[in-house]
Amino acid sequence: MSTSWITTKQAAELMGVSQRTIQNWVDDGKLTCSRTAGGHRRLDPAEVSRFIESNYQAQQVHQAAIGKHLQSDSDVLKVLIVEDDFKLLRLCELRFAQFSIPHQLYLAPNVFQALIMMGKYQPHLIFTDLKLPHVNGLQMINEIIEFQGAGVTKIVIMTGMPIHEIKALGRIPEGVTVLPKPIPFNTIETILYQQAQALSLKIDPLEHSAARAGESD
Repeated sequence: MSTSWITTKQAAELMGVSQRTIQNWVDDGKLTCSRTAGGHRRLDPAEVSRFIESNYQAQQVHQAAIGKHLQSDSDVLKVLIVEDDFKLLRLCELRFAQFSIPHQLYLAPNVFQALIMMGKYQPHLIFTDLKLPHVNGLQMINEIIEFQGAGVTKIVIMTGMPIHEIKALGRIPEGVTVLPKPIPFNTIETILYQQAQALSLKIDPLEHSAARAGESD
């Protein structure tokens, strides 16, 4: 058996579901697996990736939200949030829906799904936590910059880690912004506005100013 195959526990962590859910999906034929000599299930990472793309619940929920936007992809800012706290992802979804800047929002609970969405949707702006399962956010950022080149996508770190712990992970690449948690949503909306302007996307400065005048974090 290929050593690259993963356990049901690893697949569960990648998808953000319980190990029992993975086992049920295997038993229901939604995922295929191989068996070790001891009878343990092993899954092909490539199939897990395909399953996430076509079936993963977070993508389905947020695709429905994306459908609310009438603008074409060329008119709106595409934003990816990478965060393993599902309650915080939900909060981001609710707060971003209140922003006056037209955008499409994609949410990923781990680096594995984030990289899939990066390739599929090519977001203009990425907000990411640093503490993520399996691969930390800084490693993901370095991979994105190495693949794309600096300056193609704006990257913002959102973290509750103290400075000395951030430094222990490695050097923050030039041009990457670091924001503290709790998430400063007013600052985030300003970043969206600035990035949309930089990309010459369609925004209404008057509407944005009016919306911010009535907001408080």
